[in-house]
Amino acid sequence: MILVRVDDYVYKRVEEIVDESRELSMTKSECIYALLKVFFGVNKPPKDFEKIRELTIKMRKGLL
Repeated sequence: MILVRVDDYVYKRVEEIVDESRELSMTKSECIYALLKVFFGVNKPPKDFEKIRELTIKMRKGLL
């Protein structure tokens, strides 16, 4: 199990996606898991590592 803290924007987007997917009875955990599966599916090693580093640097600089 991984617990993460997210900003208001990410929280609201996940809430919106879950709310708009009522017919699936999607949970927030399923939504986030699907997003991560897609990210890692598109960005194979070592590209995934490089992309995570790039996004982390941008996030810390307030560019994301």
